[in-house]
Amino acid sequence: MSVKDVPKAKLKKFDCGTEVLNEFLSRYSLKNDTLGIGKTFVAFDETEETVGYFTLATAQVVYKDIPDEYRNKLPKYPIPSLRIARLAVGKDLQGKGIGKWLLAQAFIKIIHVAEITGLYFIIVNAKETSKGFYEHFGFIKFNDKEQSYFLPVDTVRKAMQS
Repeated sequence: MSVKDVPKAKLKKFDCGTEVLNEFLSRYSLKNDTLGIGKTFVAFDETEETVGYFTLATAQVVYKDIPDEYRNKLPKYPIPSLRIARLAVGKDLQGKGIGKWLLAQAFIKIIHVAEITGLYFIIVNAKETSKGFYEHFGFIKFNDKEQSYFLPVDTVRKAMQS
């Protein structure tokens, strides 16, 4: 559900254990949505408690940051991308597959965007604690970027078709 359709009280109750992610959801996600900076989507359980959220925003990838095996077939200007700007799961539900489900929902939305506009990469700046999560799903480190990862949109598209 889009953040603009969620009562503010529900956003304030969310706790993923990382204050900056909690604060983003409760204080900034709706404003960013309204301004068109990022779109946040919130997931609920059967009791209508917030279980997690993700935020998508447009981005570009600088040519020099792309590993050689991808760079060689691309033009030398910034490559259109979509950033998973935030992804968080409630503290009590971590490790139960909610993050995987949220990532799948983000992928579905990203594929829809890729059908109507130029979009080559999905990018994420992973926290130290979430690097393994993104690597597990095939995200690849950028050159010289310690916590920045990417996945070609075409990889996701092919996976969803199989």
